[in-house]
Amino acid sequence: MELDVLYHQVKESVSSLDHNRIWPGFKPLRFALYDDKRCYFDGQWVEKTDAFCANTSIVFNGEQIAIWMVQEELKPSVLASKLVHEMFHGYQNMTGVMLNAPNEFEALFRYKYDAENLSLKLRENELLLELMDQFDEDKLAELLAHRKLRSELFPYEFAYETKEEEIEGAANYVEWQVLKQLDESAADALTARMREMMTKPEFLFPIRISCYYTGALMINALLAAGMYGFEPSVRSVLLSVLDDIAPSCGDLPDKEALKSAAESAVKAFNKKTDEIIRSALENGQVVLNGPAELKGVNVYNARCLNGFITSTYFLMYNDGAEDKMLFGDFVIEMQDEKTIARAYRWL
Repeated sequence: MELDVLYHQVKESVSSLDHNRIWPGFKPLRFALYDDKRCYFDGQWVEKTDAFCANTSIVFNGEQIAIWMVQEELKPSVLASKLVHEMFHGYQNMTGVMLNAPNEFEALFRYKYDAENLSLKLRENELLLELMDQFDEDKLAELLAHRKLRSELFPYEFAYETKEEEIEGAANYVEWQVLKQLDESAADALTARMREMMTKPEFLFPIRISCYYTGALMINALLAAGMYGFEPSVRSVLLSVLDDIAPSCGDLPDKEALKSAAESAVKAFNKKTDEIIRSALENGQVVLNGPAELKGVNVYNARCLNGFITSTYFLMYNDGAEDKMLFGDFVIEMQDEKTIARAYRWL
């Protein structure tokens, strides 16, 4: 479908929404659709610049907008929900919520995939799904006790996850609510994906992706409990609630089985990451020789192992004079946490 035709279909869907029901105070932003050659913004063709990269919210001509790269065919209702997701990131940026965003580069190196932490998360995910189906005070209490325990045992990891939930989880909650208004079958499909994926250990890798769902369902649970009203931030509300909770994993069902499954998933994830790195090194297609400052990677599914980072779609760096962009998939050998030694094409 042509970008301009798709744009107007999506705009009609977005215009039909009751945005105050989705998130009080949130209003839609203007948006652009683009592909590898062209860009259609606010009803007209515009020059496609390097600012149009990935699916996100950017400042364009002094205005916060949402952008989406059209690569696969999506129903207009589904694409509308994803664009509203990105619009919500723009709203977060304008309201200061993004100031609480995690340091993604730091987390690539510092976040540790610990089997005990992940096994507790798997139980939490079971409880979040059960609370989605029917609110239950005892299940919420168990969920919060697990979270309090993890906050004390794994403070860095817990802080990263909750910051990610506040940003991406909230945007995913908004996307979910948009679908409930526009396309009930698509909303049901998203709910089914959450139900299918969240109890699978492999879904916790990279951890950032799982936070889209856990954050959305935590908002859902806290709203049902009357503990949250969209303001202040969900993370601050959660941390305030946890202050009064005793840390416990209680009588964790299948504790050893959950831990064993988490351990196996950690090993599988690290093995796959190592295979990606080795393949790129053996291929030997060097696209950048450093030192150069790392400015950006696709943090959505980035991996890090033994000083190497993977990035899909793009790599942004500064060569000492200006920021530059490479497009494609890359394995990046890091000199330190901020400096690229060299980058290889990941074929």
